[in-house]
Amino acid sequence: MNIQSDKSAVLLIEFQKQWTEKGLYHWLIKGSLENRNVMENTLDFVEKARAAGIRIIHAPLVIDPENKKGWLAHLTFGKVFTKGTEKADISPGLFKKGDLCVTGRYAFDAFIGSDLEALLKENNISNVFICGFTTDQCVAKTMKTALEKGFNAYMVSDCTATMNRLFQKLTESKFQSNVTDHQTVLKMLNN
Repeated sequence: MNIQSDKSAVLLIEFQKQWTEKGLYHWLIKGSLENRNVMENTLDFVEKARAAGIRIIHAPLVIDPENKKGWLAHLTFGKVFTKGTEKADISPGLFKKGDLCVTGRYAFDAFIGSDLEALLKENNISNVFICGFTTDQCVAKTMKTALEKGFNAYMVSDCTATMNRLFQKLTESKFQSNVTDHQTVLKMLNN
């Protein structure tokens, strides 16, 4: 893995209060979040990556109940990741001035309906380190598309969480050669 900080970005998928603070979605991944120290790992990774000149891109899922797009918005009646509510906000400590934020996203795959690909190309990003929730859904679908589009995409395993160990393990094995952890990435940056 060749890491040039000016050609790299950390992509944070759905690091939103809907997942990271009390409620049903948090309960679904709480075991994985806590056992794998996902929030601590991600805060460490983002802070050090940012200091090394790596771009941070947030890819929140925000549903507008007045303009529902995608099946999730309709299935949930716009009651999750709802625009204008605290649950749609990015989790504390992750967003800093200068970070990029994807807009238009309405599907599990962060590329669908969004400006993610344009942001990556405009910023000359070829290496994408993907973190987020859930590993087997939004992270995996975004990872697959990133690889198909020719990006060097890597799942940062210790900065992802899902509902159980089996889902985590199966997803990691699917992308085997493109799975890493945040400490490995940080060490490579320092070489």
